[in-house]
Amino acid sequence: MIGIVLLGLGGALAYGVGDFFGGVAARARSVFASTTVNYVAATVVLAVVVAATGGSWSPGAIAAGLVGGAFGLVGFVAFFAALAAGPLSIVSPLIALLNSAVPVAATVVLGQSLGPVAWIAISIAILGSVLIGIERGERVDGVRPRTIAFAVVAGLGLGFAAVALDQAPSDAGIIPVLLDAGLGAVVLGSLAALARVLPPVRRALAFLDEPDEHGGLMESAVAAEGADSTEAPRRWLPLAIAAGVLTAVANICLMLGLLAGNVAVVAVLINLYPVSTMVLAWLVLRERLSPVQTVGAVLAVVASVLLGTG
Repeated sequence: MIGIVLLGLGGALAYGVGDFFGGVAARARSVFASTTVNYVAATVVLAVVVAATGGSWSPGAIAAGLVGGAFGLVGFVAFFAALAAGPLSIVSPLIALLNSAVPVAATVVLGQSLGPVAWIAISIAILGSVLIGIERGERVDGVRPRTIAFAVVAGLGLGFAAVALDQAPSDAGIIPVLLDAGLGAVVLGSLAALARVLPPVRRALAFLDEPDEHGGLMESAVAAEGADSTEAPRRWLPLAIAAGVLTAVANICLMLGLLAGNVAVVAVLINLYPVSTMVLAWLVLRERLSPVQTVGAVLAVVASVLLGTG
């Protein structure tokens, strides 16, 4: 179990740092552009690793990767749509809860066995990930139904992506996550090409970077881009590429963890990635942590220790 916990936490660390780099890149350029580069960079890294390590291109491996990629894309689009709709204090915890709950439910449905300590640890970890996502000072009144809908779709999509990848055969290696990332890179690249010639597509993609009435990530991205547009071309691309490389590392940890252990344990640990993002924001951007977020981080550590010793 310790090895699986280390893989899960390693994936969470890579996802969290990559999310931080990707967020800074999005503020300097745009959400869509930085995320497209992220997917492409991750695909290149994963392709090199697959070429070096091999794996069986069986129908099961291909199906798991493509289905997981499709769910992941739906979750990704809904995730940013939910962030644009806000408020983050509602969106982020709900996505984190559903993203973890789906693999946990799959474990129960599929009859996979876990001990009492593991179930307690999973419950603590889910609570911790929800608390970490709660921002200080966010307005929660007047939440529109579409905001909740986007958040639900995002959480379910990302959760089912992990469940789909877990169905890959044991000899698949990391081929499924290569297909997952590759599908995203192809779709996002195609949308970028269409946006150059089709104004409706261009307007739809621009929606990801429009500030909303609640503020938050989308607003700060636009404000930062407008305030320092001359520096954006020089700084956003390396950060987006670094985010993609870290995403690839996280996907490798995720796939190896799924092949070796229970999807609920691995997915819940991976979903602790906001801890590293939060710590980096505290150290680098000097953002203050709320007491609720600090409690969430402590619970995440407790859950990891319990899973490692359980």
